Amino acid sequence: MHSVVLEGGALNGRAIERRTRAQVRRVRERCRVRPDGTAWCSLALVAALMPVAGLCLLPAALAVRLAAGVPLWAAYGLWCASAVGYGMRPVQRAIARLLWPIRRPTQAERRRLERVWERVVAHADVGRRRFTLLVVELPEVNAHSIGRDLICVTTGALAQLGDRELAGVLAHELGHHLRMHTSASAFLVWVLLPLQGVALLGNLLATPAVALARRLAERWPEHRFAHACARASSRIGDAIRAVFAAPGAAAFAAKNAAGRSAEYRVDAFAVEVGLGAELLSALRWFAAGERSGGERSGTPARCGRARHAAARIPRPTHPPLDRRMARIAARVELARGDA
Repeated sequence: MHSVVLEGGALNGRAIERRTRAQVRRVRERCRVRPDGTAWCSLALVAALMPVAGLCLLPAALAVRLAAGVPLWAAYGLWCASAVGYGMRPVQRAIARLLWPIRRPTQAERRRLERVWERVVAHADVGRRRFTLLVVELPEVNAHSIGRDLICVTTGALAQLGDRELAGVLAHELGHHLRMHTSASAFLVWVLLPLQGVALLGNLLATPAVALARRLAERWPEHRFAHACARASSRIGDAIRAVFAAPGAAAFAAKNAAGRSAEYRVDAFAVEVGLGAELLSALRWFAAGERSGGERSGTPARCGRARHAAARIPRPTHPPLDRRMARIAARVELARGDA
C-alpha cells in the first residue's frame, strides 16, 4: 500500500510539473509581441481610409503644386513617408509631450514604479527595459500606453492607487503594447489627420453663415424675415459642418469601436498573466468613485487638463465598467479553477 501511494504521488508530481510547464509556455506565447484581431482591424481601417485621406489632401497638394511646382506624386510620397517618421519613438514622445504634461518620474516615483513594474514583467515574462515609464502631471487617476514602448501614469494614479491596483493597471497597459494596439492606433491617427483637417476647413467655411445668423438675430430680433434668414443661415452653416465632418466622424466611430474591443482583450491578457484580480480591484476602485459622485473619479486624463484641445475631447473608447468587471471576474474564477 505504501509503495502504491508513493508511486501515485510521483505520478501526480510529474503531472503537475507537466501542467506547470505547459502553463509557462502558454504565458510566454501570449506575451510575445504580436498583433491581435483589434490591431489587424486598425490596420485594415488604415488601408481603407488612405484613399479618403488622399482625396482630402488633394486641395493642399494642388495648392503646393501651383505655388512651388511640386508634382502631385512628390507631395503624396512625402505624406506617405511621414508615416515612417510618425512611427519613430522620438516623434511619438514629442507628440505625447505636446498632448500631455509628461515628465520623467522623480526618484521616489521611480522607486515605486520600478517595484511594481518588476512584478508585472515577472508575471508577463518580458524584458523590464523594453518599455519606458513616464509620469503625466495630472490629478486624474489614469494610465496611457503610447506609441511603441511608452507607458504613462498620472500623478493622481500614483497618489491614490495602491501597489496592487497599480500593478493591475500597468499589466493592462502592457497588454496594449504586446498586442500592438498602440502601434496600429498611431498609424490610424496618422491617416485620420487629413480628415480632421477637412473638418476644420468645414468649420471655417461655416463661420460666415453662422456669424450672419447671429448678426441678423441680434440686429432685428422681432423681424420675421430677418428671423427666417437667420435660421436659414444657421442651418446652412450646420450643413456645411456636417458634410465636412462626416468622413472623420465615421472614421472615429470605427476607431472607437476597435478601441472598445481592445479593452476587453487586454483585460483578458491581465488575467492570463496572473494579474486579473489586481486589475479587477482597480476597476472596482473606479466604480466606487463613479457611484460616490466622482470624488475618486477615474475619468481619463485626456478629458482633463491636456495641453491640446484634441486630447481634451472625451471619446467613448472604453466599454462600461460593469461589463468589464463581470468579464474579468468570470475569467479570474475560471483561471483559479484551472489552477
